[in-house]
Amino acid sequence: MSKLFSNKPLLITIVAILVLGLLAFFTSGDRTLSFVESTLGSIFQPVQQFSYNISGEIADFFGRIFMSRDIDKENAELRAQIEQLKQKLLDYDKTKSENESLRKLLDYSSTFSDGEFVAAQVIGKGTSAWFDIITVNAGRNKRIETRTCVITSDGLVGRVTNVGATWCKVSAIIDGSVSVSGMNNRTRDVGIIKGLVESDTATPRLGLSYLPAGFDLVPGDIISTSGLGADLPRGIPIGIVTEVMQADQDADKINAIIEPYVDFLHLEDVLILTSPVTGG
Repeated sequence: MSKLFSNKPLLITIVAILVLGLLAFFTSGDRTLSFVESTLGSIFQPVQQFSYNISGEIADFFGRIFMSRDIDKENAELRAQIEQLKQKLLDYDKTKSENESLRKLLDYSSTFSDGEFVAAQVIGKGTSAWFDIITVNAGRNKRIETRTCVITSDGLVGRVTNVGATWCKVSAIIDGSVSVSGMNNRTRDVGIIKGLVESDTATPRLGLSYLPAGFDLVPGDIISTSGLGADLPRGIPIGIVTEVMQADQDADKINAIIEPYVDFLHLEDVLILTSPVTGG
């Protein structure tokens, strides 16, 4: 017996079993209770009530924990769905913008009465301030050749200078080594346009030179390709005159500054003319 009382875990277990047995006995069925049963029932009733109350609180506690976990899980799922919807919206806007850009290119190509065009995307840009060397994803696989004219729906981009199997490099008109024949749309005077290599300007600029003596040129005049030469059709927009210099007898002097129409910083899609065309 002494061993029984010295074993506290066993003693606690026995007492707990007796208490639970008594509680079950007193709460089972409808019958007449003896004095002893009634007395013991009165003694154990508060214990039974406490057990009932604490069990309810424990159930509520764990219920709140599981409910909180469910809410956290649901919130995480909703946040994931929101992120997916945001990405889909971004993808939609990107696709819509690309479609609009391609549609503008196709509409612009219809202004030429003949010729063949290859649509291409810009896949690389040079390291200069205005990205005057551009790489696009069309090459010999699309019958691209050097000196081919490259345009956008805004106007002239430049010429192809190097061709690979599936790519080509384009020297933009803002490159100082590129020169094209340009014409004043208003007066039809023709001059030579070259890029001005300046890294400190807010936008790339072009210089117009070799205009005829006594030329008539004012800010706001539109300059387009003249069509002189086999590689550039007539009528492709180049830019707008922003500044006019005094007429000079020295033909090498720049007669005007032109702001190009093409946004070279954000250039993405281009058209490459693969055969001679007639301007519209």
